[in-house]
Amino acid sequence: MKQKQLPLIFLLLIIVASACKKYEEDLLSGTWSGSAILEDQQPLGIEPSDIKLTLEPNGNYHYESTLNYKEAGTYYMDQQYLYTMDTLNQASTEKAVEIIMLTQDSLHIRMNEAGKERLLKMVRQ
Repeated sequence: MKQKQLPLIFLLLIIVASACKKYEEDLLSGTWSGSAILEDQQPLGIEPSDIKLTLEPNGNYHYESTLNYKEAGTYYMDQQYLYTMDTLNQASTEKAVEIIMLTQDSLHIRMNEAGKERLLKMVRQ
């Protein structure tokens, strides 16, 4: 009897895992503004609120940063990674950053910039 229950248990685990992923993707959608940016655990000398990221439920994103830098394109989430493909700028490649915290009002992203670890903390607008 227990062997017959294994497929059912496996199916339930898949359903729970996919429901959690959708929930995280739903949390990700919205407009985010920088609240802190650290490089090698030290504050970077820029105004974090100049950084804006909008993630739309349809998979499109818009990004603005300092020095009038802008990106726009498509994104998707795979496990703890956020992948973006900029279609605004020529010769762009897919980028990946690690989401280390995602809550209803906070998004923390770890990335690598020229061999240095950078942490961007954002709040929902």
